[in-house]
Amino acid sequence: MSSVIGDILPVALGVAISPVPVIAVILMLLLGVLQWLARPKPGEEPSLPAWMAAIDSMTVGKALGLGILLSAANPKNLTLCLAGGATIGGADLSTTGTVVVLVVFVAIASSSVVAPVLAFLLAHDRMQEPLDNMRRRLTANNATVMSVLLLVIGAAIRGKGLATVTEGAP
Repeated sequence: MSSVIGDILPVALGVAISPVPVIAVILMLLLGVLQWLARPKPGEEPSLPAWMAAIDSMTVGKALGLGILLSAANPKNLTLCLAGGATIGGADLSTTGTVVVLVVFVAIASSSVVAPVLAFLLAHDRMQEPLDNMRRRLTANNATVMSVLLLVIGAAIRGKGLATVTEGAP
C-alpha cells in the first residue's frame, strides 16, 4: 500500500498545485462575501438564482455533460486523476488498502482548495488580503507554474510507465 501511495503522490500534488482551482476558490470566497452582504433584508422575499434553479432540475445526462465540460476545461487535472486512478486500480490492494490510498489521494489533491476555504472560514478578515495576493501571484505566474508542473508530472508518469513495461521484458 505504501508503494502505491508513493506512486500517486506526484500525481496528487500535481492536482493540488494547479493554480486554476485555487484562483477559482479565492474568487468564490470573495464573491461569497459580496453575496452575504447583498442578501435579502428581513422580510424580503429571496429570489433563486437562475443557475441554482437549473441545477435543481438537472437530469443525469445534463449532470454528466456538465462534468465532462468541467473536466475538458481542465484537461491537466483530468489526465492526472486518470493516471492516479489507473495506478490505484492496477495495484494489488485489499478493499481497505484501496480506500486508504483513495482517501490519501483525495486529501492531497484537494488540499490546495480546502486550505484557503478553511482559512477563510476561520479568519476571513485576516485572510482576505493574503488570499487576494495569492490569487494575483497565481494568475501572473500561471504559465510558469503549469509548465514546470506538467514537465515534472509528465516525467514521473513516463518513468512509471517505462518501469512497468521493462519489468515484464526478458
